[in-house]
Amino acid sequence: MEHFLFSRKIGMLILATILRVGFTSAFGQLQTSFKVGLNAARFTGPSEIDANGEALETWRNTTGFHLGMGFGYAFTDIFGIRGELLYSRRGAKYTFDGPSYRLFRHSAGFTEARGNSRYFINIQNVYLDLPILAYVRWKDLELSAGLYGGVLVQSVGEGSLIFTEGRTVPLGNAVPDLEFNLRHNYRKDKIGGGDFSEKVSIRVDGRQVELPKTMGAYFDYPEGSSKLYNALDYGLVAGVSYYVSRSLFLSMRFQYGLADITNQRGDLAKSQTDNGQQIFRDDYDHNLLFQFSVGFGF
Repeated sequence: MEHFLFSRKIGMLILATILRVGFTSAFGQLQTSFKVGLNAARFTGPSEIDANGEALETWRNTTGFHLGMGFGYAFTDIFGIRGELLYSRRGAKYTFDGPSYRLFRHSAGFTEARGNSRYFINIQNVYLDLPILAYVRWKDLELSAGLYGGVLVQSVGEGSLIFTEGRTVPLGNAVPDLEFNLRHNYRKDKIGGGDFSEKVSIRVDGRQVELPKTMGAYFDYPEGSSKLYNALDYGLVAGVSYYVSRSLFLSMRFQYGLADITNQRGDLAKSQTDNGQQIFRDDYDHNLLFQFSVGFGF
């Protein structure tokens, strides 16, 4: 809750500053710019670990894009302030590989099996970003730094899950190796949801269990869980731009997220349970982003 309230305050502050910049510019020299470019993004945060202390999770870079416009006000020829509104697609390539569990739900309750899981999910989160930057310019070179706030408008992921070497608890009966497709909409999927048009049917401790071949984001989640990704993001931003001409520029920017982007009641542990009860993790996961842009201003 504290993260959420702080995020709202940062977002409102950034929005108010953008409006103020636009209002002030109307009475001075209005500077308008447009830009488009590539994102190289990933998440960073603590990993689940195995019995030997080895990390089970990795986040690798994924590519996306951004586009938007900005408004600025030059106080002098070398110093000014700029606000932007950007549509920005970022995320991460997520992998979990190691000891894990599966809960097979049936009419009598559930049966737990322990084995090894390999998850691969290409996560794409789309934000409306509102960066506010102060800049200094020397000849054709411009340096900038400031804050940004972002609102999550779309969150999806696609990938696969393989579960092998499974044995039930406590009987120790073998479970067939299983392979699933993962198609996630983190903002819209329901608990227990999946595409049941194609099913996987197996016997677990003598009971017949049917599973969807394609699982939704929260298929394995217990009732009362929350969405995985929080709606607000915020952090620090810094960049450099080179003006090829008076209007055309190339830029590179780095965004360092300060907000915890994962919800405590949505960040489900994959490596273990507490006697069959699923565990939620209170990890601090945040965004890292490099942006490479081309734009023009007038």
